[in-house]
Order: sequence, then C-alpha cells, then structure tokens
Amino acid sequence: MARRLRVLAVSLLVVVGVSGVQPSVPASHSVPDPTVSGPVGTAGLRGHALWDSWFDLAAYGYEEDEYFVSGNATNATSGATAPYTTRIIVTRPADPDDFNGTVLLDWVNVTAQFENAVDSLEAQEYLLRDGWALVHVSAQSAGICCNPLTPKVWDPVRYATLSHPGDAFAYSMFSQVAKAVKSPTGVDPLDGLPGARYLVAAGQSQSASRLDTYVRNAQADADVIDGFLIHGGGSKAYTAPPAAPVLHLLSDAEAAVAAPTHDGDNYRLWEVAGSAHADFWIGYQQEFGQGPRTLADAPQQSQADREAITATAGNYGEQPHPMHGTCILAGTAFPMRYSVSAALDHVKAWVRPDGPVPPAGPRFAFSGTTLARDTDGNALGGIRLAPIDVPVARYVSTTCGLGGITVPFTEAELLLRYPTHAAYYGAVAARVADNVADGYLLPEDAADLLARACDAKNRWGDLSGSDC
Repeated sequence: MARRLRVLAVSLLVVVGVSGVQPSVPASHSVPDPTVSGPVGTAGLRGHALWDSWFDLAAYGYEEDEYFVSGNATNATSGATAPYTTRIIVTRPADPDDFNGTVLLDWVNVTAQFENAVDSLEAQEYLLRDGWALVHVSAQSAGICCNPLTPKVWDPVRYATLSHPGDAFAYSMFSQVAKAVKSPTGVDPLDGLPGARYLVAAGQSQSASRLDTYVRNAQADADVIDGFLIHGGGSKAYTAPPAAPVLHLLSDAEAAVAAPTHDGDNYRLWEVAGSAHADFWIGYQQEFGQGPRTLADAPQQSQADREAITATAGNYGEQPHPMHGTCILAGTAFPMRYSVSAALDHVKAWVRPDGPVPPAGPRFAFSGTTLARDTDGNALGGIRLAPIDVPVARYVSTTCGLGGITVPFTEAELLLRYPTHAAYYGAVAARVADNVADGYLLPEDAADLLARACDAKNRWGDLSGSDC
C-alpha cells in the first residue's frame, strides 16, 4: 500500500504538465440545457464517489454529492455533435445562509491520466471558510476511463452510464455543466442554494491551457461563466481583451520574459516568486489523505486528523521535514496556496457588477531570458510573500519534474541572517503586513503564516512555547 501511495503522489506531481496547442472552439450560439440526475448517493461497489472528500466535511459546515450530467455536445474542430454523460462532485455549504453566492468550477487536471482538482485543494482552507460552492468537473475523457483510478474502472457499477465522446467535445460539455449549475432547469446540483450564482472557472497546468482556449474561443458565445483563474499554463498574449475577467497566476516554472499584451482590460497577471508548478501542500495531502481514501476505501478522516495533516502540509520550510528533499514525491514547500486563495478572492469580487479589478502583480526579474535568482537560488522579482523575502529555505522550484524541493537553511545560516527568533518574526510580520495591504495575501492566511513563523522558535533553540 505504501508504494502505491507514493506512486499516486508522484503521478499527481510529475505529470501535471502544460499541454500543447488546443483546437479552436467553434461558436455554438447557445448553450443547451443538459440533463442532471442524482444525487448518486451510495450506489455501486464502493458506496461513494471517486475523488470525494478524504475528510469529514460536516465539521466545516459542508456537504457533498455526486451528479451525472448528460446531453449532446459539439465537437470543437468538426462541429459535429455527440451524446455524453459525465459526472460532477458538488461540495456546498449545508446551511444556505453560509453560501457566498460564488461557485468554483474546477476543470480538474488529467495529465496523470486520472483526476487531480489542484485549485480546489490549493485554496481549500479559504473556500470552506468563505462559503463557496465547489464543482469538480470531469471535463476530459482521461478522467472517465480507462485505468484503475478512473471512474469506469474504479467502480464499473456506479459509473456504468458514463460516456465521453472525446476531448474535442470537452469545451461544449463544460459550458453545459456551467449552465446546469448557474440556471438549472431540472435537478439543481446546488440543492436550492439561494441568490445569484457567480461562476468562477479554475484550472491548473494542462487544465489552465484548456481554460485558456475556452476563454479565447468559447466564452464570448457561451457567456455562462463569469470569471477565470488560469493557473500554471496558458498564454499572456491576447489579440483582444478576454471576454470575461481572467486572473493569470504563474509560478517560477512558467517564467517567460514576454510581457502580457492586455494587462488591465479583463486580464491580470500574477507571477509568484519562489513557487513551483506543484507543491508540498498538494503532495502531502494526496499521500496521507486522498491516497488512503481512494486506494483502500479508507473512512473519511476526522477534523482533528485532517488538521494534523494540513499542519504538516502547510510547512513552508520553517520546520525541516524529511519529505522536503524527496523531489517529485511531495514538491517544494513554498505556500502557493496563499496566492491561489488571494487570487480567487479577487476574482470573486471582480465578477460582481462594478467589481474592483485585482492589483497588477510585479513582473519576474530576468537575466536575459532566464529567471533571475539571488545568491540563495531563490527567484527575484514577482509577487514576494514573506517566505521568499524573509527566507528560511532555498526553494528549488523548477527541477524534479516541476515539483521542486525545499532546502531549509541550517541553524548556523539562520543565526547569520536573524540573530534571534524575535528578529526573524519581526521581519516576517512586517512583510506579511505589506502583502496584506498590497492585496496579495488574505488576512486569515496572514494569521496562519505568522502562527507558523512564531512556532519556529525551536530553530533558534527556544523551546519555551509559541507566544510571539
């Protein structure tokens, strides 16, 4: 079992790569209403959905159901139509009063030939506390069949009716899922959550490239999605401003010297210094949370157990961990999740009528066409959160199949930079305050980062407690 979990984590991190050129998506002139059926409940051999929550959502005031979505989709290259049945997993506030009116449609990544909802996981802390609804969209054929970690094989009884006509149909299918969520005509996947429903689509890596294509070729006609987070893929060049707000979030791995062509008109670019294409937060939770749930049908973990796992997964290098050096097994510990959460919070506001435009992020620094780095090897320029400007580690962010590693500074190195823990904590607190003021860090995430920095007193030999 341990080996299988390692393989799962490695697959999730290594092959979350950026795909190549996507097909042009022809105008459809209207988005058909699909048929939604469900919730699926405990049907099938396993009694639960593949890639459902690995922890008990009730403790966070949430509930989750799986639905099947069926209809006729349009081929992006030929214009032909074909029937399909795919599935979505909906995670929503149990109390309608807790719903913030915003839905995250996660075009889940399938480069590993099974599904990985990267942005839902990166921003999970924020999404749950802020009252979002989340929709895991099985948009691509590799997410449906055919290996042991796809629905048709994992539970052939539960998923017998799923049928995907191919990825050329994925854009049309995604629009139909969005319409079913935003303005349902039959079964409501949000189970009657009240008020307006603003839809924000997100995708990372290959899924980012798919959404990039969607924005360019399908959004203007479909017009059912209100805004986009394109993370770790896609292009900065537009011939005209995007038809809907786009926040383009890039890591060190995607650094390229070319400037964006429309930074401002429905487009914002954030380049986050120190971040890798995939990271420790994702890898550690997949290894010890999602892996056991999926591979062994383990029970969903309790709130206490989940928070013990995320306490370790959220490490940014302030506490050395054996898996920091395991390359693609877990990924670098730089906390990209903070940037994903801040980005989504800005898009949530941006898509409202007269909503504020997010701040424009500073560009990476380059040496010629190569990302410039300081004497520690950490990236220069870009959005600079406290862990990169007040470092306790080297973030080797562009190696190891894009996952990277973390090399914590030795105690001697720490003392040379910060003679006392108080000096270190003070510098972190000052940078965190700037990050919050600039709009690149949410206050709740600032508190989380400061608590971790406070608990790092042991690195200076202080075992007296965590008060700062």
